Amino acid sequence: MNYDLEKYPMKPDVVAFLEKVQTSYPPHSEAGSIEEGRRSYEVMCTYFDTPIPDGIDIRDDVVEGREGPIPIRLYIPRDPSSDTTVIYYHGGGFAIGNLDTHNTICADMASETNLRVVAVDYRLTPEHRFPAHFHDAIDAFAALDEGRTIVCGDSAGGTLAAAICADRHCSEQQPIGQVLIYAFLGGVIMGLPSYEEASHAPLLTTQDVHYFEDLRSAGNPSNDNPTYFPLVQEDFSGFPPCAAFAAEFDPIRDDSVEYVNRLQDAGVQAECTVEKGLVHGYLRGRYMSLDAGNSFQRICNAIRNFGAEN
Repeated sequence: MNYDLEKYPMKPDVVAFLEKVQTSYPPHSEAGSIEEGRRSYEVMCTYFDTPIPDGIDIRDDVVEGREGPIPIRLYIPRDPSSDTTVIYYHGGGFAIGNLDTHNTICADMASETNLRVVAVDYRLTPEHRFPAHFHDAIDAFAALDEGRTIVCGDSAGGTLAAAICADRHCSEQQPIGQVLIYAFLGGVIMGLPSYEEASHAPLLTTQDVHYFEDLRSAGNPSNDNPTYFPLVQEDFSGFPPCAAFAAEFDPIRDDSVEYVNRLQDAGVQAECTVEKGLVHGYLRGRYMSLDAGNSFQRICNAIRNFGAEN
């Protein structure tokens, strides 16, 4: 994997993270089958696994969805600071990823925030096209929410977290906060600048975005549906407060910037942090890159702030 360090200047620890990814996960998995891509991704994730923090109890369960049981994994601190629940939706282009690939990320998040985290194993494309993954996401939220729920996700999981906020707009059952990590929100149909500026960025290219998007929609995207592309929402007033985090060298960077701008214009408390010198998927490198680790701490701080009892 060659990196254009002139166009995408990265610190040595970020380059080391990318090289570790490269050892297990080829950069353009669409060249093979979906199953091959999933296996490569799962192997790559194991390279970054870390010990589960002390004081976190983990158990698997299911909640009932409209189309069958939805697997979940609970991460429960032994003395949580409040009754807030963080629902976490994993990334992977709606096509790859599962409870295991994000296991240590969720465990660390529960430990750092001292809040209950629940990961959702939603159905994947192409076996299950849109809206199957959204149905699982919103059904899990409805089953788990007890009035103090933060929705959180990375990449495609960030899409689902924001889509829940759109779906529950003006509803009595809404999240109390949304934390979006390099989320895909629909900027691809708006021609936002980052799709050109970071079109060949490491770990995610604009071509990759189109590939996963075609898989998700079978070539028939729901461009006017905010549960598909949250940025097409017309009225953002009354949305939950938002903390969004984007990577500088990521074609979907400007999705988060635009989303937060629209929330702010509607009077919603919202902030976007563009993490300088980082790339899509940097959460996994939080123990290799100082900047990635600092971003993870900022993410956890945002979750803690939303989850604090008033």
